Amino acid sequence: MGFRAFVRADTRWRGRTAAETAGGIYNSEDALYVARAQAGDAEAFGALVDKYQTKVYGIVYRMCGAGEDVADLGQEIFLRALTALRKFQYQGEASFRTWLYRIAVNVCINELRRRKRKRRIEGASLDEMVSTETGLVERMVPDRSTMPHHIAERKETCDIVHHILRQMSPQHRAVLTLVDIQGMPYEEAAKVISCNLGTLKSRLSRARRAFGARYQQYVAHSPAAEAREAAG
Repeated sequence: MGFRAFVRADTRWRGRTAAETAGGIYNSEDALYVARAQAGDAEAFGALVDKYQTKVYGIVYRMCGAGEDVADLGQEIFLRALTALRKFQYQGEASFRTWLYRIAVNVCINELRRRKRKRRIEGASLDEMVSTETGLVERMVPDRSTMPHHIAERKETCDIVHHILRQMSPQHRAVLTLVDIQGMPYEEAAKVISCNLGTLKSRLSRARRAFGARYQQYVAHSPAAEAREAAG
């Protein structure tokens, strides 16, 4: 059953919201949908799913990688939001988005921790990077497609960015995904990951340095670099 079908079938919410009881008037689209969903309107929550599904799945993809898990984790995120929405209190224009993204990030971090525990039992995956004296190398031969010249301008570069993110800590993945990839303002990103603005900026700075170092290592082992060295 698709997620929207599940939402339509769900009948747990009934009654009027506090805002409706108080005669409150919402100005934003999200607030209207939230109020209607809290009153039992499944289509209103479906509209919120439609609006944020791409962004939420983007967070899952960047933090946890591609594959069947993306759909499963995305559904888990919206199911958690559906379950918790009755207690949600709207507090501003970006309030629902911030709350939803926090759920997404927490679900992804929990999934990464689960995978880490699983690797400890089963052993390392063959597609993970290995640390050597000359830097990070892959256990398996990588796809040596043509390297791009400008970050994020071509699909190959997007693949590289995603590959590098997979090697970083969950906290660094989260802040880079929210701020640098999704373009979220610092203040909102700090709320999503539940930290103050100073901590967010400090974590982002460390994450960018770590990403830059890994990117340079990756480029140094690219076909173009190897060709230059061979021709040198």
